[in-house]
Amino acid sequence: MKQKVLVVAGGDLTAEEIALIDPEKYYIITADAGAKKLVQAGITPHLAVGDFDTAGEEFADELMQSGIEVERLPAEKEETDLHYALTKALEHQTGGEVLILGALGGARLDHLLANVGLLEWLEARGTRGVLLHSSNRVRFFSGPGKIELRQGEFPYISLIPVSREVMGIVTDGLKYPLKNETLYRGFTRGISNELASGSGWVSIRSGKCLLVESRDR
Repeated sequence: MKQKVLVVAGGDLTAEEIALIDPEKYYIITADAGAKKLVQAGITPHLAVGDFDTAGEEFADELMQSGIEVERLPAEKEETDLHYALTKALEHQTGGEVLILGALGGARLDHLLANVGLLEWLEARGTRGVLLHSSNRVRFFSGPGKIELRQGEFPYISLIPVSREVMGIVTDGLKYPLKNETLYRGFTRGISNELASGSGWVSIRSGKCLLVESRDR
């Protein structure tokens, strides 16, 4: 049975997230500087990809010398290092969820937005991506579709339309319920809902939507 896949990019990565990374449970792929963050934490990735413009060519050589599989990419290319890492993830796992760490936060808003957009790219290929950060968890889903929710470290739940409108939204277990309603891109009605009990769910009939779970710290 194939392992689940975990992908680590070069953005913010806290000790809390590093603690989730189990090489016995996951096939670990890193994108550029993501490898350096893991090695510094004493974790060995299975595959490191990237142009290594951030981590450095010497570091890539050190990875290879230590027996880690490395795929060097050209600096000038038509996809980001994380995008390429996700293509490799799909070679190891189709369906289910791919956990993505280190893809939120940091100085580059363009990369952050592109990383969120990759969730739709994964969904189109039959796999759900989960962007996890110390303050946020982001998932993408399209209609007809449903996402289960459980009370935990993220108290706030927001629905952000990606398509012009998201129709037939039904929620269960939320403080502010939606009953066969529509949310529109550019409007903020879906922001900062909360679970009213230990679990709940959100379903949509049509459209594309981000579900963002967050906390203030």
